[in-house]
Amino acid sequence: MNRTRKTFITVLFSIYLVLLVWIILFKLQFSIGDLDKVRSVNLIPFYYDKEIGSSFHIKEVLENLLIFVPMGIYLQMLLVKSGFLVKLAMIAGTSLLLETAQYALAIGRSDITDLLTNTVGGLLGIALYCISVRLLNSREKVDKLFFVLATIVSVLIIALLALLLLWN
Repeated sequence: MNRTRKTFITVLFSIYLVLLVWIILFKLQFSIGDLDKVRSVNLIPFYYDKEIGSSFHIKEVLENLLIFVPMGIYLQMLLVKSGFLVKLAMIAGTSLLLETAQYALAIGRSDITDLLTNTVGGLLGIALYCISVRLLNSREKVDKLFFVLATIVSVLIIALLALLLLWN
């Protein structure tokens, strides 16, 4: 991968990380005052209070999986020489950091289920990248494909955020 593209992918990854923090910590809110002031920890995987329906939890699990898939893909593109365990540690560490920050800032429920599903989502991203390389027989083609997709998605998300900011 050439240096210019790698720099641009690093910028896209940085944008992704900012969006990830905004989504997980700040729940897409523009005002910190709008956040729930909650400080709780759930250390039992896939345990939920009976107050909330199971369909909500399935949706939350799927969202947690999907939101971390790009991290696995970005790490595969950027950390070519790093091993699987390093990437796994980075994914799990990022999720743990975000869950810990939710507790420390009292702006959300820290949940082991989120940590697990976020990590699995990142692993799915790594797997998706590796499968794509095998199918296309070229790391370069896969890098170009994901580079184009990441650019399009980033531009769309930034445009939507700009509209939301103007609307508010």
